[in-house]
Amino acid sequence: MQQTFDYIVVGSGSAGGLLAARLTQSGQHSVLLLEGGGTHKNLLVSMPAGWGALSTDKRFSWGHMTEPESWAAGRRLPMPRGKVIGGSSSINGMIYIRGHKHDYDDWVAAGATGWSWEELLPHFVRTEDQQRIRNRYHGTGGPLTVQDLPSVHPITHAMIAAGVQAGLTHVDDFNDGKAGGIGLFQVNVRNGRRDSIAVNAIEPAMQRKNLTLITQAMVTRLVIKEGRATGVEYRRTDGSLHAASARSEVLLCAGALHSPQLMMLSGLGPAEHLREQGIPVLADLPGVGANLQDHCCVPMSWRLRAGMPSLNRHFHGLGLASSVLRYLLTRKGPMTSPPAEFGGYLQSDPALPYNDIQVFGLPVTGDAEAQTDKTKPSKPDDFPGMTLAAYQVRPFSRGSIRLRAADINVHPELRMNYLHDERDRRALLWSLRFLRDMAKQPALAAVVESEFRPGPAVQTDQEWLDWLSTNLSTGYHPVGTCRMGRADDPLAVVTADLKVRGIAGLRVIDASVMPNVICGNTNATSVVIGDKGADLVLGNPALAPLPL
Repeated sequence: MQQTFDYIVVGSGSAGGLLAARLTQSGQHSVLLLEGGGTHKNLLVSMPAGWGALSTDKRFSWGHMTEPESWAAGRRLPMPRGKVIGGSSSINGMIYIRGHKHDYDDWVAAGATGWSWEELLPHFVRTEDQQRIRNRYHGTGGPLTVQDLPSVHPITHAMIAAGVQAGLTHVDDFNDGKAGGIGLFQVNVRNGRRDSIAVNAIEPAMQRKNLTLITQAMVTRLVIKEGRATGVEYRRTDGSLHAASARSEVLLCAGALHSPQLMMLSGLGPAEHLREQGIPVLADLPGVGANLQDHCCVPMSWRLRAGMPSLNRHFHGLGLASSVLRYLLTRKGPMTSPPAEFGGYLQSDPALPYNDIQVFGLPVTGDAEAQTDKTKPSKPDDFPGMTLAAYQVRPFSRGSIRLRAADINVHPELRMNYLHDERDRRALLWSLRFLRDMAKQPALAAVVESEFRPGPAVQTDQEWLDWLSTNLSTGYHPVGTCRMGRADDPLAVVTADLKVRGIAGLRVIDASVMPNVICGNTNATSVVIGDKGADLVLGNPALAPLPL
């Protein structure tokens, strides 16, 4: 039986979940929200330190793998994406970052009119529930709780002191558009639990009669008739095939990997590639699946002096059991830890108008096997340790997504092309050397016994590249595969109002529309894309820019 709704939202992630909540708020519009995964109500999801296990658990992550990466020793790297209500906001690292104002100026320069920092700032404010900072850059009452870390480890304080000793500036807020300095991250956590779009947007919206949420519903194709998207077909886990129609629009929010895959399966994409897969071409859109970007991460680790505190002992054996029990009883302790406490921004090239390196730190280290095989959950080393990691946040390298088969259940080919551009390699090597020098500053030298990975024997560029090729992994931030752009840009997939070129009644509203990846973690910006997308769909006037 086919049902009809005003809007169909495909994907309940950071953008789609908020979009569905906003569209149902007035009670005037009926909305069908389709999610391919299941419920978010699970201890691993709600417990902040469960993020590491979630990324490799196929109950919660789709299990994508890249094609062999030439600068990663030919390894196929995991690309975790949320397979659960809330999407990747239910499995991510919970770090709240907006990026640099220049990121959004670049979006506008690429043709995304209306998406400047000044124009998006009201959306960041509206979607935030800031627990401490009170100024014009922050807001309260939104669906993203943003709070200080529940507790800060003494080794993290030593990282900050060492960064200052290395010449960096200690800042209190990474989210004023400058993306500079070092300090403590703020996180999407409340009362010791992950606070996500699933909890704060979808759950309240589910109480409304005009929202229908169907989980375990894999959309197999977009239904397009005479150049207009009229609905979708989806399959349930029992194999039954269903159809739904949209009176107004189909809103594709399946993320940077699944949105282009579904478009191509529906006949929207590079014509030659679609014909190779035996798919009739409804719109030749060569930019679908192109422009794939992600941050790649390289962690370094140090052995701490005997007796120094670290989180390693809390994450295995009796220590782990004790930590979990404490969490269950009090919602406190090591299991409230995000993947990083210390963070900051560096500039490898003074000619750039933004800081191009983001760094992360946590007083824990993972075992060598997990460092090499990222399909396995990381196990802590059996000695006290700390990790410092670096991303190059505005990579020049570009990858792509292409179909393996005309079947939604067959994961597409992901070619990330990490470090293919020499500028990316140069910046990353600079950042790793900076972290090595930072660890030698007095504040960390007092607690560090030795550099463990890669170790002091690694010195030359080639030695660094050889080592990092077996340690490089995803930064979990794929974007750009259905990017916004000008009408005369042949590789632009959507216009600035998120409408798919050449197809009526269809918009893409998720991280895939970003022309370039932002300088940092992408969740907050994805939520803002959903928020602004709702205004565009509803025809609401643009929010007035805030005074700066």
